[in-house]
Parts: sequence; structure tokens; C-alpha cells
Amino acid sequence: MKKNLTASPDFVIRPPETAEEIETYFRLNAETFRPDEDTVLVASRRRRLIELDPDFQWIQLRSAFYGNIYVGSYRIQERWLCFESSRLRIGCIGGVVTHPEYRHQRVATALMKDALAYAQSRQYGFLLLHGIRDYYQQHGFIDVIEDMPQHAIARALIPDRPSERCLVRLAELPDASALLAHYLEHHGASMCSFAPPRTVERQVHYLKNWFQENIPLVALNGEGKPEGYLLLSRRRGWLYAYEVAANTWPAVLALLQYHNNLYAAEPESPAEFSWPLPLTDSTYFLLADHLPMRSEIATYPDGGWMARMVSFSALVQSLLPLWQDRWQKHPLEWTGVLALAVGEEGCILDLSPSLVRLVDRLSSEEQEVRFSQQVFTQLVFGFRPITWAAIQAGQHIPAELVPILDTFFPYKQSWIAGSDYF
Repeated sequence: MKKNLTASPDFVIRPPETAEEIETYFRLNAETFRPDEDTVLVASRRRRLIELDPDFQWIQLRSAFYGNIYVGSYRIQERWLCFESSRLRIGCIGGVVTHPEYRHQRVATALMKDALAYAQSRQYGFLLLHGIRDYYQQHGFIDVIEDMPQHAIARALIPDRPSERCLVRLAELPDASALLAHYLEHHGASMCSFAPPRTVERQVHYLKNWFQENIPLVALNGEGKPEGYLLLSRRRGWLYAYEVAANTWPAVLALLQYHNNLYAAEPESPAEFSWPLPLTDSTYFLLADHLPMRSEIATYPDGGWMARMVSFSALVQSLLPLWQDRWQKHPLEWTGVLALAVGEEGCILDLSPSLVRLVDRLSSEEQEVRFSQQVFTQLVFGFRPITWAAIQAGQHIPAELVPILDTFFPYKQSWIAGSDYF
């Protein structure tokens, strides 16, 4: 039964403190996101995964109270997101929930305001989340990354001859370093990636605490050396792949066959299953060279991976070395001063053939570019080209500056690996 709060209630948002508040936090998360499973088990596993995270702090768990009444919660995790050679501290928002009895009473709005204040106090460059359709744009979020492409493989077409060069077994803790190396190789090439900062400690944490409810598989060659891995998970009664990487066709084939055999033992066995892979990854090329596939990219306008700019100054300081690197690799016959305005903020860049530097004062011959926060965010993530930005309402991009800005903001799609979800 829905309960009405008074008009414009004053919510208190803070970390859960008592044993009951902590239990409520994880129970509501499980009941909201996986209601058709054993929510007690899901809540306990989720709690273990979060609390044993190497970088966990209690302040990252945020619960909303109206008086003494618990009405909702979310989690904000600090992570390093790499933009090619630059690293940027961002806030990752997950598990946004409102108690069923208090929905549609601006609880989620209060949670988003708290997330922005939290992020501003820590000078994050962006807030990032994987959101539902048609909600987060009102809080300044914009689409920045598509979901990982899915490649459907017909089970009947998978060769049934055994792979002589590879065998597959469950991954164990001693495999953490090898799994990390494959993850970095295959998922660290995106322009935006969480891969480079991942440590062996974190990989061990995933194996011990995340993968207990999943099936981590490793493919070994004849010398016992790992040549690939496959992470399977069971959700809503289905067994599906959420991350895969392999360096050789025998490893790919062995993982396909193992996945296929697991499907054959299921009460209901679909005729095909899908693997999530970047379109530029060598594992995808190995599959495409040997098997017919149906590849799909699902787009969710105003949904899926979305970001919101937080601190423009922190963002510029982190991106300046990257802009310098891009400028030197793609020299243009242009020198001058560029005034970059983003919303109500801005900076001034002095460009020479070999240097990009921030300056404090405008010159008499500066060129001005104006972006909205949302368009600028998409350009930083490489989600849209500068030519697209130039025709969007409210943007000011002189035509002669398009090649220069294209150097700073190249159009290059990125993908988030399954184990990097939050």
C-alpha cells in the first residue's frame, strides 16, 4: 500500500548505521533488482561483494530516511576511468531504489541531489550510471556508451570434435593473475576503460566473492597455460555469458563446447546463446572467421550507460595531458588561443605546434567554442563526432575549428566489460 509523505519532505540521506538499517539496504536492493530469485541469498552475496571490496567505505552506501522511516537508497563508488592515457576519478552510481510504499514522491530526486553533492565535494569529473529509460536525463545525465554488442551463435553449428589443444575447467584463485592479464589485453583497448587500474587484489576479490554465484571458466593449452576465459552467470533461470576473452581458436572452440554442454543439461535449451564482445576484439575476429553469427547492438536513448559532468576544472586538468598527446600525434598547421565554454564554465587553451597549455587571460584574437554540458560530455567519451555536435541546437562551433576539435575529441566507441558493471 502506498503511503503519502507530506509536501516537500525533508529527507535525511546518510550511510546505514544499525544492523537493521544495513540489512534493509541490501534486502530492498535484492527485492527490487532480482525479485524472482532467493532474495535472502542474493542480498547476502551482494553484501559480501560490496563489503569485501578492496576500496569499500561505508560512506558509499547512501540511505534516505523521512524521520525514522527508510524510504530508499543508492551506492556511489569511487573509481578511476581511463580515457586512453589519462585517468579520471569518477563516481559510479548503482542500486538506486525507492521503497515500494513511497514511490513517486521524489525520493529518487533527493538521492540524485545527494549523489551530485557527494561528487562535488570530492571533485569527481563525472558521475556514471547504467540507468532506466527516460528518467536520468532530467538530472543532467546523457548517453555516453552503448551496451556491449551481443553475438548470437547457433548451437548446432558449433563443431563437436574435441579441441586437442585446450581443455576447460573452473577458474581458481591461482588463476587470478592470468585472468587479469587476459582481461587487460582484451578490455583495456577501449578509449574509455576501467581495465588499466584493476589489480590482482581486485581480481582475487571477484573470484572469491562475485564469481561464487557464477561460473568462471578458464581454457588451458597443452602446457597448462591459460589462453582464455569465459564468465557465465545464472539470472532468472537462464545461464548466460557476461564476459569472454580468448587468444586462440582452440581456446574459443573449447569454451564454446563447454558452454554448449552446460546448455544441453538445462531443463530448457535454447537453440542459440550469445557472447558479449567488442567489435574490435580479437576474440570476435576468431569467432567471425570460423562460425556464422548474428551480431546485435541494442541502443537505449536516454537509458543505459549515462554520465553527468561534475567538476569542469578537475576534468580539464585530467584531460590536458591527453589533449597534449593527441595534438602532438596529429599536428595541424594552426596556432592560437581557444576559449572553451561549457555551460556556465570555461577554460582558455593556448595552442602551438607542439604544446597545449592552459592560460588565464583571453587574447585579442581568441576563437570561442561553446558546448552544453551534455554535448561536451558525449564528446569526451567519444560517443558522438564533432561534426554531429556542430549541428546540435545551442552549440557554437566555427567551421574552421572543426578539424582542431576533432583532434581533441575523436569519435571512438567504447565498451564496458561485464565484470566492470556496478
